[in-house]
Amino acid sequence: MAYARNLKTDCNFNYFEIDNNFVQTSQLPQDMSTIADEYEPLDVIGRGSFGTVRKVRQKDTGAVLVRKEIEYTSMNNQEKNHIISELRILRELDHPHIVRYLRHDHISEKKAIHIYQEYCDGGDLGKIISRFKRNKESIPEEFIWEVLVQTLLALHRCHYGIDASKVNLFSGAKKENEPTVDSETVIIHRDIKPENIFIMEPKKTIKLGDFGLAKMLTSQNDFAKTYVGTPYYMSPEVLMDNPYSPVCDIWSLGCVLFELCNLHPPFQAKTHLQLQARIRSGEIPEISPVYSQHLRNIISESITVEPDSRPTCYELLNSISVRMFRKEMELKSLNETLNAFQAQLVIKSAELKKREVTMRDIEKRESALKNLESREAAVQDLEKLEAALRSLERRESALELLERKVQAQKLELDRQLVSKKRELEDELIVSQRRLQKQREDLETELMEDFEARKRAMDQEGKEMRLYYQREFKHVVEQEVQARLNELLRKKAYPNDEGELRRKKSDSSATSLDYHTRPHSPSKPKGPRELIDESPQQLYQHQIQNQHIAYQNQTQQHVQHKYQHQTTSHPANSNYSNVSQQTRPPLKTRNHDSEYSVARTEFGARKRITDEFERMNLQKRNTPEYEEHYMRLHRF
Repeated sequence: MAYARNLKTDCNFNYFEIDNNFVQTSQLPQDMSTIADEYEPLDVIGRGSFGTVRKVRQKDTGAVLVRKEIEYTSMNNQEKNHIISELRILRELDHPHIVRYLRHDHISEKKAIHIYQEYCDGGDLGKIISRFKRNKESIPEEFIWEVLVQTLLALHRCHYGIDASKVNLFSGAKKENEPTVDSETVIIHRDIKPENIFIMEPKKTIKLGDFGLAKMLTSQNDFAKTYVGTPYYMSPEVLMDNPYSPVCDIWSLGCVLFELCNLHPPFQAKTHLQLQARIRSGEIPEISPVYSQHLRNIISESITVEPDSRPTCYELLNSISVRMFRKEMELKSLNETLNAFQAQLVIKSAELKKREVTMRDIEKRESALKNLESREAAVQDLEKLEAALRSLERRESALELLERKVQAQKLELDRQLVSKKRELEDELIVSQRRLQKQREDLETELMEDFEARKRAMDQEGKEMRLYYQREFKHVVEQEVQARLNELLRKKAYPNDEGELRRKKSDSSATSLDYHTRPHSPSKPKGPRELIDESPQQLYQHQIQNQHIAYQNQTQQHVQHKYQHQTTSHPANSNYSNVSQQTRPPLKTRNHDSEYSVARTEFGARKRITDEFERMNLQKRNTPEYEEHYMRLHRF
């Protein structure tokens, strides 16, 4: 509230102080009471809760102005402070694209304040949007660009306290730094909407007005936290009552530009809560495709939920599309100035022609007077006329020379304009081609990288599958061989049933011990008794027992599990050596009471082998069985 006290000397109030939330105003000087008498009231433009907006005509000059008649009788302190803030802001803002403040008047007996501003005879954007929406037509894109550029120029003056520098498209690679936000001059409008953007005829000049909710920051890091503004155009940080910075005006401007393109606001809802949720999400409908991609990109960037990712007023003004449009506006303004000067020259030439006709009439009259006057007087008058004619001829020649000079300057400017436009088009085409080539190179590089990674992963998967298939085949072959030997041993000793019953109770432990203990020829114990189980159960039981002994051996070749390129893998040879050491071949007793390797009949071994080979092939074709094997033999 420190800025309220600064109005003590600037405003027409004698003093205006805020102490203990109490606002007090004093009487005004006597000479201020006649300000209202200088204007003639006209039509009422609008009405609000605290006053009326009226057109007035100045009696002396006939100029039409706008007068805000604000009554502060029923206002609270905060609303009165808004009036003081608006007065200070309007006094400090002098910009061609901001509604100009002229003066204000405090009428103490009516407890009212009159603020005089220039009148924008073109209306506001809200009326233009309604007219195009009613006619079901699209607003021209050139007009939307004019609204964007001229409003950004006004916001640049509000946010940075200085006017934006002129566009120089041919200054080389030199880039200016963004101005800093001055805590003493920065102004946040906070209520940008179509009804607060006005149009001034006849040049369709855009002007930003209605700074009743604008905020002047007291320090660079002290961002406002007041919940104000129109909800449909309010930024998320203002809506959620978070600290906000000048970029909240960029969000509101983006919403206004979206409405100019689509003829409706970007966020619509039936309830206030639904509107808040949609604004916080930041998801907007698709912008009408009849407008250029550059304009749609600027609108999408402006309506960004994260304030840090939202462009500033300076960044938007220095984008290439906005700079080109600003330059085009400057050239149009220069062309209009030249046309106006040429029109003045035409008027001057017409006046000279009239003077020439007048002089001819004078000559005729002088010739008539020659007959009436003496010869001497006639000669003197003739000399005077000749001197006047010479003077007129000199003036006419000077005007013709000036006209030719202006025409030459105009032709030169037209030539430079065409040349610069052609250069800009060439640069744009080269830039587009370069960007297209870079994109194609990047796509090719990404596809090659993707294919290489895919081939590497396929090769690695193939190697892993081959490795597990070889391991699986090796284990199954050993189990088939062990089962075959047991069946042959059972066939060789069919009567030794007592010894097998005695070992049946600890068959699993004996089997494991038999595989891990070296064979002793001096103490033969005969073949083991086969357990009466199905081949699948025997296989599962044998796999579990062998897995215990096999875990100690597999630690030696864990690091080689991805290096199996041929069938003679080191892990296979290690596993074969371990199996040969822990499981000796079955032996049988001959008539000399000596043990030798059991011999089998070819026919019986062939049938058993065929049975296990069939079972092996059947189960290897089952993915669940192979997965179960991999889980049991995982390193």
